[in-house]
Amino acid sequence: MAIQTQGTTGNVMEVDASHKASRVSLRPLEALSWNSLGIQTGLITGLAAAANIFSFRNIAASNIIVRRVGIGFIETTAFTAAQGVDFGLMVARNWSVSDSGGTAVAWTGNNGKYRTSLDTLQAVDCRVSTTAALTAGTRTLDANYLGIQGAWAGAAGTIIPPGLENLLQQSSGDHPLVLEQNEGFVIQNLTLMGAAGVGRAYINIELAEAASY
Repeated sequence: MAIQTQGTTGNVMEVDASHKASRVSLRPLEALSWNSLGIQTGLITGLAAAANIFSFRNIAASNIIVRRVGIGFIETTAFTAAQGVDFGLMVARNWSVSDSGGTAVAWTGNNGKYRTSLDTLQAVDCRVSTTAALTAGTRTLDANYLGIQGAWAGAAGTIIPPGLENLLQQSSGDHPLVLEQNEGFVIQNLTLMGAAGVGRAYINIELAEAASY
């Protein structure tokens, strides 16, 4: 027979009689909203080193809790000379003017929600490259990347298989990336893309919005 432990609020916790282990169920963070995004760039070519292909800025007073970020890249036209292709995730702070260019992501309404009854993201600026790099706004980038992925591009084809969390991953008990107001992150191309090469990047993100964390 299980032992019951009851707190002052009336909630009951079951404890196994033989092993004295609590009976619990793992649940996600109680957040205002849980969201996911899968998006692709246009056919990008000739990008400089440290060129921004994706940006995400939290404008609201609530916190954005980022659990996963993944990247992939498929080369549709081979480079004249084989080269490495790589991307990195970098945090941006003190963000006062959003990046520009590319395509703005309409992260409004029920777009990306895990449940219709959840709140809509309050205020974010999110955009992705079309054929060229995004134009940087006013923000301070960290000195180092949180995560990078790269591969050798010898011919057209899948260079970096699209991943769900190969740039950032939060496992149970790990601390996620928490973005306060006017903080965010960018994904950058790390190595100059050589002549003739054309490709498309694929980005996956999972995040939550919470009043506090």
